[in-house]
Amino acid sequence: MSVVWALLMAFCQWCDNSFFGHGVRNSVWLFPFVEIFHLLALGVLGGTILTVNLRLLGIRFRDEPVAELAREVQPWMIGSLAVMLVSGFFLFSSESVKMYGNAAFRAKMVSLILAILFTFTLYRKVTRSGEAEMSPVWHKVAALVSLVLWAGVGLAGRAIGYVGLRALGDICSKVFSIRSSTIRGSSQSIARAGCPRFLR
Repeated sequence: MSVVWALLMAFCQWCDNSFFGHGVRNSVWLFPFVEIFHLLALGVLGGTILTVNLRLLGIRFRDEPVAELAREVQPWMIGSLAVMLVSGFFLFSSESVKMYGNAAFRAKMVSLILAILFTFTLYRKVTRSGEAEMSPVWHKVAALVSLVLWAGVGLAGRAIGYVGLRALGDICSKVFSIRSSTIRGSSQSIARAGCPRFLR
């Protein structure tokens, strides 16, 4: 297991030192520009997933066959997921070393991997099956699991800026050679130290 963590840390360091990591981190406008696309893609992805899940739960779109509705939103779902992953990688690369020790970020990555695997395996099988082939119970189970996993991605992502603040301050103090007491005492000091932008 220690080898895995060492490899992950090496990958984070490579991202942090890469040209796109430097570019996003050192640019005044590039980080918020990429983040706009990331959030828009997340919103579209959430909308497509919520639409299909509402149909699976029988709350909305009852006149629309599940398989047909899933096919209609699939291009939007895949496109928004691709944009979210690419933009998310660029955002991550600008602060990858800081994110390595963030528990919320790790929870987000685990939730994201599970959500993607579930969406393109069991969930796809349920949504592509005919109404007569799949029990309504399985429709509801698939919808609830999907909602929980994708909600976990969103909530963990939102928590990144609030989890492990003191630990992040300690990391920044070591990396940027400034006093950790200054970091813990002032959010402005955190911003000047180069800590994650979502803490500014």
